[in-house]
Amino acid sequence: MNILSLDTSTEVLSLSLSTDSSLEEKKIKGNFSHSENLLGEIKAMTDRAKIALKDIDLLICTKGPGSFTGLRVGMATLKGISLASSSPLVSVPTLAVIEKSVSSLWKGPILSVIDAKKKKYYIRYSKNGEVVISDRDSSLEEIVSLLENEKDTILVTGPDAASFLTKIEGISQALPLQRDIETPRCLSWALETLGKEKYEESGADDIGEGPVYIRRSDAEEMLLSKAKEAKEKK
Repeated sequence: MNILSLDTSTEVLSLSLSTDSSLEEKKIKGNFSHSENLLGEIKAMTDRAKIALKDIDLLICTKGPGSFTGLRVGMATLKGISLASSSPLVSVPTLAVIEKSVSSLWKGPILSVIDAKKKKYYIRYSKNGEVVISDRDSSLEEIVSLLENEKDTILVTGPDAASFLTKIEGISQALPLQRDIETPRCLSWALETLGKEKYEESGADDIGEGPVYIRRSDAEEMLLSKAKEAKEKK
């Protein structure tokens, strides 16, 4: 089975192509331009695997939360490939993928984090394999309040784990937090695993399904603000 997986929800690109005879994974951190370079990276991978885009049996991507632009670029790219090749597309929550990438290595509580900007983080908290706090957008103060009664050591993982810990220690040093020293991880294995499970359980996404942002974008906030101002002037 030929499976193409990608995560463009943060500044770290995770990309993989697995076939019956090969596996290539790639993690690019830094100034990678998802919109300019993504198709080129995908084409190079399929060339090395000696397959065409039409030979891909399953497409998998993250659907958020994360960067508004990154999510749109990743999902739109795979939707284009899906339409052109008739390959099914499945999208998986980003924070679930981040959690999955460490769940086989760490059996204690896991806090998955992505910097949501504006002094907030997207978080997901699981314990004993169960989701305790589902995907949400929280301030550091709110996170401290949510976790203040936790006694077991919590593994903090995700591409922004280091900056999160630095900032939260400025508010409280009482939380039993431990950084995942391997971050940012390549999420390809976890993404492919969850994507295949979802596809086997419920099939491909509807073509109209889009990213999950949790919060409104700056553009949406501006439109709502202008609409409110216009209404107040009447």
